[in-house]
Amino acid sequence: MQLGGHLEKSRQNLQAWLHSANSGTTTFAVTRWWQSCWKWWVLDVTRSDQPQRINGGAEFIRKAGMVALYRPNLRFEEWQEEGGSAHESWILFTASGPMLRALNALTNPHGYCHFVDPESIAAQRIGQISRELFSRQSGFEWRAQAVFLDLLAVVATAKPTAPHLHIIRTAQEIPVKPNLQSKVEKHIRSRIAEMLTVADLARHAGLGLSTFAHTYRKLSGETPYQTIVRLKMEAAKRLLQQDGLSVKETAARLGFSTEFQFSRCFKRMEGRSPTAHVRAMTEKGGTGPVVSNQEK
Repeated sequence: MQLGGHLEKSRQNLQAWLHSANSGTTTFAVTRWWQSCWKWWVLDVTRSDQPQRINGGAEFIRKAGMVALYRPNLRFEEWQEEGGSAHESWILFTASGPMLRALNALTNPHGYCHFVDPESIAAQRIGQISRELFSRQSGFEWRAQAVFLDLLAVVATAKPTAPHLHIIRTAQEIPVKPNLQSKVEKHIRSRIAEMLTVADLARHAGLGLSTFAHTYRKLSGETPYQTIVRLKMEAAKRLLQQDGLSVKETAARLGFSTEFQFSRCFKRMEGRSPTAHVRAMTEKGGTGPVVSNQEK
């Protein structure tokens, strides 16, 4: 099984630059509205509920764990009470070209948007970037940049749930149509003579390999590979009993590389060899042919 492909130059020109990242707990000295206005893009997350205002608008409560994206030069305020504290993580970055257009499309006319992050996917990445920049260990720049680009991909592909509210989800949570199993089985039957792989089925379903395998097993109760084998063995029994093919011919018809491989697979699935299976069906009064191949 081989996975991979080419990456065009146009898709490598992401045009985004990380400036700084911070993560930690702040204790407030006074009670006031704290105003921020950065010349860069801001992506931040707080671990506690926090009253906020944006561009002097109405006050609202930003829930703990909610990620916010702010355009450059946007004024936003956070309420701080003396003696209170908040754990916040954020990054500052610049974007241009296609990346800038993608971020502008995410934010509303007021210059911001929010993300629900139930698994702390974005929060963990922001924290990791902060740790890399703090550590200054060999290669920290590359590691921080790698996580930064992954974070932008997570944000840019978040699913909209309301106007300018998105949900960040793992690949395993991508919704799959209920007919996935029937779609897969139909595809296997249409290519029963080929040496199908799980990767082939994942591509046909339009899902990543791990997402497909996890979701399919959850829906069907068996792995994709088990489905391939089951359908091939069902076809094998028809070819042996009804069409009168030999074991060797059946193996070739179903895409097995050798007669031995087919016989071993058949016995593992059915508990007896193809020859023994046909003989048993014939003795029960069926019209199956006598298979001359030596029993495996």
